[in-house]
Formats: sequence, structure tokens, C-alpha cells
Amino acid sequence: MQNPFDILPPGLFNVFSSMGNGSLQRHYMVILLRLYALAEFNRFGLAREVVVDEIVHYLKESNAEGEIAAEMAIQPTGESDSVSITGQKSEQDYASYLIRRLADSGWIEREQYADYSETIILPDYAFTLLEALRTIQEQKPREFTGQLYAAHQLITSANTNKDFSPSLAVSQAYENVRQVVRGLSELNQNIRRYVERATKQTEIADLLHLQFDDYTQTLGPAYHALKTSDHVSRYRRDIINQLQAWQLDANWLTQTAELLATQSKLSPAQAEAEISHSMQFIAHQLEGLDPLLNDIDSRHAQYLRTSLRQVRYQLGSADGSFKDKLVSLAKGIATLRESGLTELPDDAPGLVGAPVDIPDSHSFYTPPQRRTPFTPDTIVVPVLSPDDLLNLRAATMQDVTQAFSPDKVNRKVIGFFNGHKRLPLAEIPTDVRHDLHWLTTIIAYAHHPDVAYGLERMDGEPVVVGEYRIAPFDLIRL
Repeated sequence: MQNPFDILPPGLFNVFSSMGNGSLQRHYMVILLRLYALAEFNRFGLAREVVVDEIVHYLKESNAEGEIAAEMAIQPTGESDSVSITGQKSEQDYASYLIRRLADSGWIEREQYADYSETIILPDYAFTLLEALRTIQEQKPREFTGQLYAAHQLITSANTNKDFSPSLAVSQAYENVRQVVRGLSELNQNIRRYVERATKQTEIADLLHLQFDDYTQTLGPAYHALKTSDHVSRYRRDIINQLQAWQLDANWLTQTAELLATQSKLSPAQAEAEISHSMQFIAHQLEGLDPLLNDIDSRHAQYLRTSLRQVRYQLGSADGSFKDKLVSLAKGIATLRESGLTELPDDAPGLVGAPVDIPDSHSFYTPPQRRTPFTPDTIVVPVLSPDDLLNLRAATMQDVTQAFSPDKVNRKVIGFFNGHKRLPLAEIPTDVRHDLHWLTTIIAYAHHPDVAYGLERMDGEPVVVGEYRIAPFDLIRL
């Protein structure tokens, strides 16, 4: 992959160095974010007058003219700056200087037309970088709601949607799952930062703000939804089953790869490899989400223990105990009394007493009352219709055939003969002979055309098998 610094202009981040002046870095950052907010949904670029007005408005708000003037004196731009009659530069001069600096560094580009009007545009990389910076500025909690549901609907709608595009469904599901896993990994690693902040805070107000305001936004309703309504177990099995079925279907892979190849610049072989990689990534990440969620839960519990322990320590320490607060309050009252103040100030809070309720009939002990005995309703067994009975029987036979296939039963029974042609009932291994399910299955499959053994009934006394008596028979190898 190409190095990003080979694509970006070489002096792109020079405006943030600003000779070590932190305030200038802040001013450039705010101005760029304001220009990005103006250009985000602007279709034709920004007029120079609009950009100048926005910068002038910010300079007046932040009183940054002095710092910009100092930078202008240190870093000449190579252009003649206009000066007013009094010899002082105006806010428009400062704004023009900032525009030149941003254009020279590569954050903006200027387009001049035949009528000498000028338009300011943001390059594509500036949009990407400023969007990331604005995300850091807003500090919004990451949302997980609906992303797993969207991936589930994309993957499982193949049989219900006529306009279903498998390549688009796999690619979109890949992006949704990737965002969920990336967001959870980011959340898991950032909880540690809150643990460190909780151990460094010493003020009760700061600790409570960190606990109930800041941290609640980080691990808020979105994560709660991911653990309840949008839990991964609701959608994981359906998604993985469908992906595994597609991976085993060679025709589906070929058709989907051809469709993806027509939509992109990939060859059919590359498209098939891309689809296989996306499906493997989705299945692997969904299978590995449980340890990640458990780790987040443990880190969350660790943070709660640490923050609450820190609050209790600060409340009970020598500097913040209730006893010391009373002593400090008494000293303050004594100082006020010595200064001649015998009454509380007007803005002092008044005394508040807890209200006392008069005892009533509900204030005393009430002995438990005997409840009426529980009488369960009569259970009515519904009568199955012949169609329902046939469907249940077919489903049961399907489950039985999956558990005991003819090939599986045949291989197990042939292993009992040990080279002999006949096998009496009494010589069948004890664990199989006393397993009623296996024994009845062996007897039932003795007449199946796909097995290599038969059954012949013999004369004699019945053989006791557990709680049952079975007529003697021999298994014959065909």
C-alpha cells in the first residue's frame, strides 16, 4: 500500500507547528473546522468573501489578532500586505494572511476566474482529515444499534428479495461487522484510560462528573442495546449458516464473483478471493465477539470498583472526612462571631428538617394473611390433524436419519462380526445391547438395501436386555 505521506503535501502540518505556539495551533484548527462546516454540503466551493468573513468573525471572538500579527512578523509570506492609514493591519489583512498560509500548506486550494473572483475549495484528503478531527472534537459515543441487524437482513434476504445482489450484500455486511468489531475494540482499550483518570482525580466533584456524565456517555445506551435487543447471539447463527452454505456452493461463488467483477476492476479470480475473504472475516469476527464482550464487562466492573473506591477514600481521608469538615465549619463560625456577626448572612442556606409522619395503620406490623390454595388449570391435549401428524412424523424421521444413517449403522455393525459370518444377540457388545435406541435401530436397518448385514430369528428362550425380554436372533453378514 502507498505511504500516505507520499500523497499528502509535504507542508500540510506545518501550520500546526507554528513556532511552538500552542495558541496558534488552536486557532488554525478552529478555522479549518469552521471552513469544513461551510464546505461540507456546499456544491460549488466557497466564495473568498465568505471565507474572509468567517475568519474575521472568529478573530474578533477569540481576540487572536495580536498572535496572528506576531506570526506574520516572524514568517513573511512573500506578498505585499496592505496597511491602513494609521499603519495598523485590519482583520481582513489577518484573514488574507491565514488564507495564504492554509493554501501554501495544502489545506485549501484557490481558484481564480476571469472576473478576478476567487473560490476556496477543500481537497479530498482535507475532507477526510477534518472529518476525523471533528469526530474527535465532538466526542460522541460510538453507536452500535442496528448494525448487526442490518448485516443479518442483508445476508438472510437472499430467498425473499427478488432484487437481491449477493456481492453487494456480502460487502455491506462486511462493513457493518467491521465497524461493530472496530468500535468494540476501541471501547475496550479506552476503558483503561478512564481507570487511570479515576485514580488521578482527587476532587469528589470531578470523580462524580467522570462517573455519571463522562463515562456514561462512553458506555451508554448503545452498548446496553448491543447486550440486550441487538445481542450478537440473535443474529450470529443465521448469518454464519448462510455464509457456510454459500462457501460450499461452487456455482454461487462463480456467479457472485462474475457479478462483482463486472462492478469493479477485479478479475473473476480476484473477485472470488475477495468474496471468500469477506465471508471468512464476518464468520470469524462474529464467532470471536463473546470473549471481547466479556473483556469489556470485566474492564467495566474494574472501572466501577476503582472509581467508587476512590470516592470512598476521598470522603474518608484526613482532608475530606466528615469530622474534619465539622471542625472547619466550627472554626469558620467562630471567626464570624469574633468579627461581630451574630446572625447568618442573607444568602446562607436555612436549616432543613426531615418531615415526621404520624403513625397510621400501615406503620405497624401486619401479620401475613393466608392465601387461597393454588389450583392449576386443566391441561388439554389438542387433537392433531392427519396433515400435522404426517409433518411431525416426517420431521422426526429426518432427525432420526441424521443421527442414525444407514452408512453409520452399517459400519458399526460390521465391526462387531470380527471376521465371522454370524453374530448371535448374546454376543453383541453389552453397551450396544443394553442401549435400546441402538438395538432397535440395528434391527430396523437389517432390512435396508444399503446395509451389508441381515437378521435371522432363532428358536430358544428370550434374551433379557435391561428391563426388556427380546426374542433371540442372529445377525448375518451378507
